[in-house]
Amino acid sequence: MASLFREFTAAYEEFQKRFPKHPLVEEMRNSVSRGRFPSDKWLREHIDAMTRLMAPIWKQDDTRASGSSSDRSDAA
Repeated sequence: MASLFREFTAAYEEFQKRFPKHPLVEEMRNSVSRGRFPSDKWLREHIDAMTRLMAPIWKQDDTRASGSSSDRSDAA
């Protein structure tokens, strides 16, 4: 099993390539560069955030618009 930090690093590198000017890139860079090793919780939260932002909209979880699928079928 890969370490969380290794998983974070891979996600961060990919995220930084896709969105070099995103505010989250600078926030994470500043957090990690303080010299303290981030907690597992912090790593998981930021891995999840980057993964969600990099996922195409049609593959993202539809929890926010759970009722909108029925709205779309009524409109057709």
